[in-house]
Amino acid sequence: MKTHIKLSLLLTPAIFLLAFWILALSSSDLLASIGLLKMILWALLLSFGAAYSITLFVSEILKQRGSE
Repeated sequence: MKTHIKLSLLLTPAIFLLAFWILALSSSDLLASIGLLKMILWALLLSFGAAYSITLFVSEILKQRGSE
């Protein structure tokens, strides 16, 4: 469990840059309505969730590959 969180934290910045770019630059109305700080927090939450999902998926693939 701790390993998944550590690996997710390492992967989060890469996904954060993409998520922030998509959220901030694709919809200027959204940025104007909720503000920059909330937009950054949403992008951070979204990127950590995606990174955690990716690490869980990869660990399951490696478990299945190791058991064969």
